[in-house]
Amino acid sequence: MGLENIVQGHGDIVLRGEIDNFLKDNLTYLANIRKVVRKAGRRKYAQEVLDESPVESCGKSRVLIGGLASELHRRNLRALYRQVYGELPTNPPEYGDEDYEEDEEE
Repeated sequence: MGLENIVQGHGDIVLRGEIDNFLKDNLTYLANIRKVVRKAGRRKYAQEVLDESPVESCGKSRVLIGGLASELHRRNLRALYRQVYGELPTNPPEYGDEDYEEDEEE
């Protein structure tokens, strides 16, 4: 690609020798969360499926970004679900209303 480095909005600077693997890992993560969202879209209570998919199952470590990776992953899944299906995932009745607040519209 010819890049010297990548300066992310969060996380470490990615150096020239790391760029190809970095991009491949991130594209794999995106493909994995798409699979999870498609699976969730086939279920009555989609949020349950999203909750059963920890960040590690999609190829990332939970300790990345100062430990915020799990929360960002959860938000990525919900945002992608909303983008694909036009609505937030449904919660099972036992979750109640308090478990997830409505995400702000973008």
